[in-house]
Parts: sequence; structure tokens; C-alpha cells
Amino acid sequence: MTLLDLCSYLGLGAAAAAGLNLLLGTLISMRYSPVRQWPHRKLDIFAFHRWTAWCTIVLTVSHPIVLLFLDKPHFRLFDILLPIQSPLQPFINLAGAAALYLLLLVFVTSLLRTRIGRPIWRSLHYLVFPAAVLLFIHSILTDPDLKDGHPDLLDGGKVFLEILAAVCFLAVAVRIRLRGRGLRSIGGRNETVNHGDPV
Repeated sequence: MTLLDLCSYLGLGAAAAAGLNLLLGTLISMRYSPVRQWPHRKLDIFAFHRWTAWCTIVLTVSHPIVLLFLDKPHFRLFDILLPIQSPLQPFINLAGAAALYLLLLVFVTSLLRTRIGRPIWRSLHYLVFPAAVLLFIHSILTDPDLKDGHPDLLDGGKVFLEILAAVCFLAVAVRIRLRGRGLRSIGGRNETVNHGDPV
């Protein structure tokens, strides 16, 4: 495995973790209950959401650090922190850096939620959506070989990212559609009658 391969795998893992985290967060915001709905088991989706957040941050931070150890093209620390003059695809890399900074802001404010208050935390938490857009733009359009800046959009990894982006977009659309109702309204009355559980 080369350093470029490692960089690509870390980036792919970061995008996968971010997508999964967004999907879990969307379910939580829609008041999804794994007990009331499928699979009708006690699952701590809040814990899964926290773990995927940690994985997203670790993988997203690790991904560009690998570039510092490449001989060609040569990336400076400045090219990682503010890639406006990076050796290849500066604007696409800038989208990735912006996604990282937004994700870090959401992550840190989530850790400080009790100190900053729920209203501020909630407002800042919405930054995860533009962060996801920037992350998918960067992930899909980046040339993983760092050669000519023209990625193969039919490559297996790119197709996975394209499908994941579509699924996340659909999930957010459903979230907007069910705004104010969530998933509890679906089958809620029957569950109360059959199981006696509050909806």
C-alpha cells in the first residue's frame, strides 16, 4: 500500500463515517425509536452517533496529514491548512478543508453543549449539512492519483461516494418533509393500543 492509497482509504472512510453519522443524526432528529420501529430492539443510536462522530473527525484529520509525507506532489503544511495554492485542485481541496473546519466546529460545540446552551448548539449543529455537501464535493471530485485532476467518476470508490451522497440527500429531504412530525406519527396510535407504550 502506497501513501496515496492510504490517503484515499482514509478519505473514503471519513466520508463513509460522516455519511453514516448524518443518517443517524437525521433519524434521531425525526424521533426514531428502534424499539417502536424496526428492528424492535433496544439499540443506543445516540452512542452510535457519538462513535461515528469521533471516527469522522479522526479519519478526516488523518486524511490530509498523509499528504505531508509525499515526495511528489509536494504538499506544505500551509497547503493542508489553507489549500488555496495546493499543487493540484486547490478549489476542490479548499472545499475539503472547509468541510473539516465546519465538522470540527460542530464536534467541539457538541462536546461543550451543556456550557454553551442548547439553542446555540442546535443552531451550530445545522452546519453539518453544508459540511456534508463540501465533503462530498471534495471526495467525489478529487483525483485520488494526484495526476491530472480528472477523477474517474465510475471508479468503485467514487460510485460508493455518489450513492452515499444520494442517500444522504434523500434522507435530508425526508427529514424536511416530516418536519414537526417525525417518525412517531407513523403507526403511533396502533402501537399505543397494542403495546400500551406512550407514543
